[in-house]
Amino acid sequence: MITHFLSSIALSRSRVSLAACAALVLGSSAWAQEPISGPTLVPGSEVDLSAVLAAEWLQGAGPISFEPDHIYVFECWATWCPPCVALIPHMNELHEKYYAKGLRVHGMNVWEEDRDAAVNYVKAMGAGMSYPVAFAHGSAFESEWLKAAGVEAIPHAFVVRNGKLLLATEGARLSEELIVAMLSGDEGAERAAAQIKAAYEVRETTDRLVQQIQAAGRKKDPETMAASLKELEAIDPAHPELPTLKLRLLMAAKQWDAAVSTLNAMPSTYAKGAFLMSSARTIAQASSGEYPLAVVKAVTLPYAEHIEEKGDAIGPNHFAYLSILHWMIGDKETALRYTDKGVEVAMSFSRASEIRTNAFKRFAKSAREGVMPKFSELMAWQVAARKKAEAQEKATLPEGGR
Repeated sequence: MITHFLSSIALSRSRVSLAACAALVLGSSAWAQEPISGPTLVPGSEVDLSAVLAAEWLQGAGPISFEPDHIYVFECWATWCPPCVALIPHMNELHEKYYAKGLRVHGMNVWEEDRDAAVNYVKAMGAGMSYPVAFAHGSAFESEWLKAAGVEAIPHAFVVRNGKLLLATEGARLSEELIVAMLSGDEGAERAAAQIKAAYEVRETTDRLVQQIQAAGRKKDPETMAASLKELEAIDPAHPELPTLKLRLLMAAKQWDAAVSTLNAMPSTYAKGAFLMSSARTIAQASSGEYPLAVVKAVTLPYAEHIEEKGDAIGPNHFAYLSILHWMIGDKETALRYTDKGVEVAMSFSRASEIRTNAFKRFAKSAREGVMPKFSELMAWQVAARKKAEAQEKATLPEGGR
């Protein structure tokens, strides 16, 4: 039974935290939640429907009471959260297939500053999102459910049975098999909750091993990487990060030919994108000649495609990495194009100002004059620009605001 959870882990691991959203959308920590001492809403807790009903229902309505032995799923999502959006068809399918048997799915739109975005999205989805949906940002639901449960990332599903929280999980883990078990009675519900718990325990172990492998990679310790990889593969042979972790091992062991052929043959996945982003940064910051030209090329070209797909929201530093990498492989024309793109993105990014953008302008100017700066130089220029901008901003504040 655990195998099902392990095979679905690629989607269930793709979650977006509130802090990550803030960094992506706002470029600041304005959305950070206040720390809490510990979750107060845990499996077995009685749940209060008043916070659910207090939300603004954009489609359908929330339950006014819990029907005996029915299963209530409150799926937390936002339009800016790609994993949340990707999960909607699955939740809609469960809703349509098991509603008559006692399943009640409710979409709770949370952490969404733009109400119109939620309204328009639900309207555009039509029959593809047929279950009731509420706009819950700023409502009691966020504080009395999300915050009380210590939730820091979405998608996140609260599963309630007979007025008590049965379990909390990612919606991707709610398979038809589990839904059927939960609807079958007390024993099935308890079995489903136990399976979810066991799967999370396995994930805690695999997460620890992944962290060990990554740490060993940073220390350039291929022996430790290989040992942890062997243990990870034995526990979860379908782990979505195994291919890229094996690739990291090849890089750490300097098995360059094998690394290049493996990377070239690897299909596009979330894990590959993460590998490309971290590897591009590492290579761009490395000393000259540390990585063979073939390796630099193998990383640069798919990395460029990955960044282009993400668009301007990815941040200006990635365009600086692209500039350095293309310079390294001898494509100076493309390198210069990316220096200009870095300036453009820096100017449009959150809290952009002439002073803050000057570091990227200086980076681009140097490249056009025939000298590609090191990334460490760009970082130093950014730090200096930030300090100068902050000092200027502080100087313009009214006396009482200083």
